Amino acid sequence: MSTEKICTCGHIPTVIVPGIGQSKTVQLDEKGNIIRTSWPLEIDMEQLKKKLIPPAARMLLLRHDLGFAKKLRSALCEALDPLKCNPDGSQKNNIKVVSYNYSIAECSAEEKHYIKRMVPYERFTDLVGEDHVFYFSFNPFGRAYETVELLHDYIAMVKEKTGHDKVNLIPISLGGTIATAYLDKYVSDGDIHRVVGIVPAYNGSTVFPDILSKNIDLDNYEELFITILGKGDGGKLIALLKKVPKKLVKLYINTILDAFIETVLLNSPMMWGLLPAEKYYELSRRFISDRQHEQLLARTADAWRVRSDFPALVRKAKEYGTEIFSLCGYNIRLFAVASGHVSSDLIVDTKSASMGAFCAPPGGTLGDGYVQQNTCCSLHNHISPDNAIDASAAALPDTTWFYKNMEHEDCAECDNLLTLAGLLISDDEIKDVFSNPEYPQFNEYIRNK
Repeated sequence: MSTEKICTCGHIPTVIVPGIGQSKTVQLDEKGNIIRTSWPLEIDMEQLKKKLIPPAARMLLLRHDLGFAKKLRSALCEALDPLKCNPDGSQKNNIKVVSYNYSIAECSAEEKHYIKRMVPYERFTDLVGEDHVFYFSFNPFGRAYETVELLHDYIAMVKEKTGHDKVNLIPISLGGTIATAYLDKYVSDGDIHRVVGIVPAYNGSTVFPDILSKNIDLDNYEELFITILGKGDGGKLIALLKKVPKKLVKLYINTILDAFIETVLLNSPMMWGLLPAEKYYELSRRFISDRQHEQLLARTADAWRVRSDFPALVRKAKEYGTEIFSLCGYNIRLFAVASGHVSSDLIVDTKSASMGAFCAPPGGTLGDGYVQQNTCCSLHNHISPDNAIDASAAALPDTTWFYKNMEHEDCAECDNLLTLAGLLISDDEIKDVFSNPEYPQFNEYIRNK
């Protein structure tokens, strides 16, 4: 440890690595002035209307496309341009992340308000103090490998500020993919004490390949656009589609998807980081195996290698004293995609969040007479009471908790989960699912009405 400051508080500092919608970025001009907020995306709906209303009026009047699909795609690509990457994976525009290079205690009231809206951090600060909780923001559409380097520097800063030689990580959703890449490269530094994943996309999400392949339930497009664009912009897009002749609706849904794939997904290393390992080879060869994507392909291959063998990553982490935990949801179908038979929390597959648990389809069971797959876990029963989850198949069956019927966003309101996460970063006596009967391995989430 390079710092001369030594902290004897007894608490290890914690770095929150947030999800896809929990960091802010801005677009800068050549002089470094802010042009606009690039994420969360702020679509200029008035400008979009000016471009689309005249051709839309002709289409609605004559009940034929008349080139509207082409104009719609062009307008959407322009609106989504702040998120676009080049074929080599570099950012097309000059994007700056709104960062917090200091603890929650040092944040302004406005910064605290924003971070609290993203993550209810009081569950953590109440236990370890505001001066020992940090919020690592990053560009969710940028270079995953650069983000890992930035996280490495950030952890060094946290150690320097707090006087500790180790930190805890709380990766949330997309943060899970960052955490796995970080552990692969830097766990040997020995500076990660515990990783407590909250609905973590350790192995990405099947949602990404389904959207990329347009393996979509087009009859359920409302849920799709609200999930991708939010209730505001998504709702406006849905309102427009409801006015379209039925024979043209699917044409325009596909047009919108094409614009989103081309602009946001195709060239983003971070989005390729959300590709489950088992789907990587087929889809990478299909979409980014050409010459212009050579650099992107080479860099995404490292992430695929890590996600393809979680037991090896776990062994490596254990060797350097790092413990990994996961708190995940199950029994909800993936949103608006054809992979509706996959157990998830709506966004992240349960198999991904748990690093390999065997899961029945939503509403289903593993069947009569099912025996847990991992015979090494024979001393404990890792099959859920509803016979829907076999946690023994996970890379870490003893340190993975499951919450039935908990949707992705519900984790921010799940008292049991948040309290458990706080205990895991503050109390080393809680080592596994057997440590405290108040926090059993399998739980049922009851949504507040």
